[in-house]
Formats: sequence, C-alpha cells, structure tokens
Amino acid sequence: MMRSTKYFLYTGLIFLLATLAMPGVAASSSSPGYITVGLAPVAQFDAHYAFTTLPTRVSFVDNSLGSTPMTYEWNFGDGATSTEQNPNHNYIQRGTYTVTLTVKNAYGTSSAIKRDFITVGMAPRPEFTGTPTSGEVPLSVKFTDMTSGSVSSWYWDFGDGKASTEQNPTHVYWTAGMYNVILTVSNEYGQADITKTKYITGVGDLTSKFAADPASGKAPLLVKFEDRSIGGPTAWAWDFGDGTTSTEQNPTHTFTTVGSFDVKLTITRDDTTDTSTLTINAGGVPDTDFVGSPLEVNVNEQVKFTDKTTNAPTAWTWDFGDTAESTYQNPSHSYQLKGIYTVSLTARNENGRDTEVKTSYINVGLGPKAEFRPVISPYHMYNVPNVVNFVDESEGIPTSWAWDFGDGTTSTEQNPRHVYMNEGIYTVSLTVKNNFGEDTTVKTDLVSVGGGAAVDFTADRTTVGVGSVISFTDLSTISPTSWMWDFGDGTTGSGSNPDHKYRAVGVYDVTLTASNLYQSNSRTKNMYITVKNIPRAEFEADKIRGGAPMNVQFTDKSTGLPTAWTWDFGDGASSTEQNPSHTYSSFGIYTVTLTATNNDGSDSVSKRDYIITTLAPVAEFKADRQVGKAPFIVTFTDLSKGDPISWSWDLGDGTSSSEQNPRHIYMNEGSYDVSLTVTNQYGSDTMFKSGTSASTTVAAETAAPVSTPATTVSGNTETPATTAGAAAATPTKAPMSPYVTVVAAMMGLFAVVIANRK
Repeated sequence: MMRSTKYFLYTGLIFLLATLAMPGVAASSSSPGYITVGLAPVAQFDAHYAFTTLPTRVSFVDNSLGSTPMTYEWNFGDGATSTEQNPNHNYIQRGTYTVTLTVKNAYGTSSAIKRDFITVGMAPRPEFTGTPTSGEVPLSVKFTDMTSGSVSSWYWDFGDGKASTEQNPTHVYWTAGMYNVILTVSNEYGQADITKTKYITGVGDLTSKFAADPASGKAPLLVKFEDRSIGGPTAWAWDFGDGTTSTEQNPTHTFTTVGSFDVKLTITRDDTTDTSTLTINAGGVPDTDFVGSPLEVNVNEQVKFTDKTTNAPTAWTWDFGDTAESTYQNPSHSYQLKGIYTVSLTARNENGRDTEVKTSYINVGLGPKAEFRPVISPYHMYNVPNVVNFVDESEGIPTSWAWDFGDGTTSTEQNPRHVYMNEGIYTVSLTVKNNFGEDTTVKTDLVSVGGGAAVDFTADRTTVGVGSVISFTDLSTISPTSWMWDFGDGTTGSGSNPDHKYRAVGVYDVTLTASNLYQSNSRTKNMYITVKNIPRAEFEADKIRGGAPMNVQFTDKSTGLPTAWTWDFGDGASSTEQNPSHTYSSFGIYTVTLTATNNDGSDSVSKRDYIITTLAPVAEFKADRQVGKAPFIVTFTDLSKGDPISWSWDLGDGTSSSEQNPRHIYMNEGSYDVSLTVTNQYGSDTMFKSGTSASTTVAAETAAPVSTPATTVSGNTETPATTAGAAAATPTKAPMSPYVTVVAAMMGLFAVVIANRK
C-alpha cells in the first residue's frame, strides 16, 4: 500500500513539474509590457496597384499585428483566394471589389474587411470633406478629396460662384450664407459628381428676416412663420402681437381674433441682437394701399389720390403731410408751399384698420439735390478688378440719374453696380434731374483700386537639412485674423507662426495668404527655402549609468550621410571616430555632444547629463522567458551592479517581491510592465522594462487557438474588434488546463509533506 502511495505521489510530482515547465494562455492587452501573456492577432492590410489598367496586378501587403507564426486567408472579392502572406492577384474584369483578410495564430482569429477597396477600370466614386464647415467670414475651408478609384481631374464648385481644379483646394468664403459644394471627378472610364447641400455656413452680420404664410385671411388664421435670418443666430424670440410668444425657430401660430397684428422676431447671437417686423391681417382687416398722380406738381396744382385698399374698407382717413386731411375715398389735394411731402392712408372696416405710409411721396416745386455713397465689400477693398455698388441718396425726388465713374464709363441707373478693371484712384460724379431742375455732386479721389497693405513673412532659417524644422513668422501689416501657408512641397499650414519640416532635398517657393475682415492678400517668395542633405546628428550609448570606471560604447545614429564626426564626452575627452568607445574613470554626471558633418554642412546634438557614474547601484535584470499562456511562470534574475543590499520588485500585476531573484506565476491574461529598484548605502536606482525583448529566446511551439471576435469594417477604414494590439511575439507551448495544474500542484505538495514526515 505504501509503495503504491509513493508511486502515486511521485507520479503526481512529476506531473506537477511537467506542468510548471509549460507557459500559459495568450494575454489580451491594449499595450505590450515586458511580460506578455499571449497576443491575439489584429488583421490589417494595404494594396498597391494601377486603378484603371485592365488586367490589373494588385500587390497586397499584410500589416497584421499579433503573435507569430500566423496563417493567412485572403478573399479577393472576385472568387479567388490565397493563403500567402503578401500575395499578388490579377483582376481581369472591370468592377469594384471587397477584399477580406483573415489571420490566425495560437491565440485567436481576426478579420479585416475593406468594402469596395479595389476599383478596376471604373469611373471614380466621389467623396470629400471640408474643415471647418462653419464659422465667421472670411471663412477659410480646407477641402480634402476622398474619392475611391483613379482620378485624372477634379472640378470643385464652392457654391459662391468660385471653382477650383485642384485635388485638395483651400477656399475662402467672404460672404455670410449657406453654400452647396459640388465635386466632379473623372477618369478615362467616365465621370461622377457628389453634391453636399448647405454644407458650408459662413456667419456674418446678424440680420433678422422672416416670412409668413399666409400674411392675411379670415380669423381664426393659421400662419406658418419661417425664419430667414442670416448671421448664425442661436436664439429666436417671437412676439405675435396678440399677447402670445414663442422661442421656436420656425413656429406655427393661430390668430383667433379679428385684427391687424405686428409680428416681431428678435434674434440673438452671443451679445448681438436684431429685430424685424411683419404685419398680419386676420379676419378681413383692410390691406391698405393707394397711388397719387402726378407726383411732381407746382404750388396749388391738384394731386389726385386713388384708394387701392382691399378687403372692403368702409372708412378712410388721409394725411397729406401738410396738416391737411380728408375722409373721402379718392380725394384730390393741392399743396400751398414748396416741399417734399409724406402721405398716409388709414382704411377701416368692421374687422379692423390698417395704415399705409409713403415717405417723401409728393414733390411740390423742388429741384433735386445730388448725393450718393459707394459701397465696397471690405474684403474687396484692395482687389483688382474691384466691384463697387453706388447708392443714390439724393433729395428732392429725382427722376433721372447720370453717373460718371471716372474710368471712362457711365450709367443712368439709380443705384448702379460698377467694376473697376485697373488699379488707380477714381473721381466719381452724379447728376440728378426732375421737372424742377437738376444738381450735380463730384467726389474727388473717391475710389481706390489696388495698393493694399503689405503681406510679408520671414523664416528663422532659409538653408536647412532634410527633416529640420523651420519656424515661419508673419510680418503682415493688415492685422490678419487668418493665415494660409503654401510651403511649396505640396503641403499647407495655418496660423501666424507655423513650424514646417521639409522631407526632401530641393529649393522651395513659399506663399502666405493673409486675411482680415476686410481684405485678403498674398505674398510669394520664390526659391526661398533651400533644403540640402545636411546631416541630422543623433547617437546612443550602450549604457548611461554605472560605477566608475565605466566603459561606454557610443553608436552614431545620424542621418543625411555624414562624412566626419566630432565627439565631446563631457569629461574633457573627445574623438573623431564614428562609433567610439570611451571610459569614464571618475564619478560624475556628463553631457555628451556629437557634431556630424558632410560637404553640405553640419549639425550637433547634445544630451545633457547623459552619462552618470556613481557608487550607488545600477539596476538591471532579465526574465528567463517573456511570452506564454496563463498560468505563466517566470524566473527573474538580478543583474544589477554596484553591490546592492536590497531589492524591490514590482511585477506589474499588483504583486511585489523583495527577493533578489524571485520566481512568479502570472495567473491572468495580460501584458505586464516590470520594475526593479536596488539600494545600497550610497543610494538607489530603478530599472523599468516595458515591451517584449527582442533578444529573449522562446520555444515557438503551437498553442491551442483562442476564439476572438472578427473585425468590423465600414467603407475603407478598418476597425479591429480583437482586444490584443501589440507587436508580434513568439508563442510558447500550451500547458494543460489550469484545473489540472492546480490538482497536480496539490499532489506535489502532498508528496513533499509525506517525505518530510519520514
């Protein structure tokens, strides 16, 4: 019996040891740590091909993440499949194809679906975005083409009368309003367009406007009000004139009683308001109107007034503007003094009354007095050509107008619109006439065309190496509120003082378009930036902390093909080698500088307090393995220098240890960062490790698959639904289930107890 018991216990102990030797289930984590317990795959891919060529050879590139090895299953959307990692596939028919990649590893499965991803021999499918889509004018909008398929030409209609043939244009909206944007794209197989209605909203001055349907009728009268205000109001306050109100943008209201109601709409944006009024006639109230003839008379000459009121008025009250009145329906009246007179008529019936006022309606014996003003859109003030709207403000009721715009052109309109085609300063005159005379006013040097304030800028450096940052500074004198930069390398920027990095050798033109509320001007500096292959200095050291003497191997990481190197190690020593080795013999903190040089120039980089030599310990450690399935057993080995006397481990899963070389079991899936703090009488030091070590050797054996959700994709954008998302790691052999492991551990412990008793 004892023999069989021992046999059973020894068998259990062997089972336990075999179990402990096996790592565990794949971890699921959003970021990699030093200890990685399984990484499920995340399917990702891209493709390279010529869109319009038939047949088309497409090179697919796997970009999937997760533990390797993986298997690959491609579905090209035309009935063909592949199990290669980076397959090539020939599409032989015109069409748009959805491509699916499914990847599997020891820890799970993931799929990426790109709908309508491959377009071969088809007209393009237009799509675009604009940023921003609303704001105060002048509003600069960056449009980005997102068309799928090959495109040979683009045509943008911005909805304000302007257009562009660029692929990704930037457009400035100068006038408040809502704009439709249309993008038309084409290639050799056809063209297509997309319209986004009311896509761009330019906010300007706040102006209250509304309409009513109907504006009159029998009571009770149901009226639908429509807000037509501009300027981007954020609040609406309606007063319907019958004691009721509303805060809706487009309310519906019923006037239940007979009467004439003055409806007011007050709109608000921030601390700005504006109000407009419209009269609603309910229940057959008269809608008053009249005409007079003639409108120009001499003193004591009769004017015949004719009532045009609707809705059956029964009483009339006329005010002729010279203190005289009448209650006739169609009276005649003669004026005794020269002047300009305002006439009003109030008509009544049993349902109510209404008044019509015609200001400055009758001219009695007065010749006109010419007056006018130009209206120039602020943002056109310095443009060439320049559009000017002239507004007649003459007194004396003129009946004819003669304009001289000063550039050889004229007009007989009352309020003409004129385009000045050339830069200059222009004198404008207006002559007005009526039956009693004429008058002329001349305004010298009234309109200035061109000659706007300066737009200028500078750069902190005009000759740089590839990848170096240049800081631009606006020097414009127009007090701009928005800036658009074209750096000449196909990229743009905004802001008054942008930074920009040129990534290719060349000579570049730079353009700044600066705008304020009144104008927009540009300045181009040709061949302004020269980008050479000047080195960009960079280096690293194999260690940066340790006890003196400490030998450090420095490695040059400079780009731009340097041909010479100058090192300053910070302790008085230097070197001209590319990758020197240097020994720090004294305790201290040292700043290291590298200057890299070639025929185009030089660059330096200094790393302050980079090397530290000390009597305090320098923490270092390693793990015997870093990747596996739960429960995962790891032995940590202290490699610290400087004779530490105490150790403090943070194992990343909420547990810690003060042993020098602890052994730890990770029970749950996850990705864990590990730190070690070592201490002696001179101080302490901490080593923190995150990310799977490339030098760690792990057996690449097959583990049991773990089911993970498939990727969900919309359009051409991948959205992985797997929970692991880290760099690929090598899996280890899968153990038995945790339950069997626990039983085996209990059997082993029982064996140890029996042995101790003996």
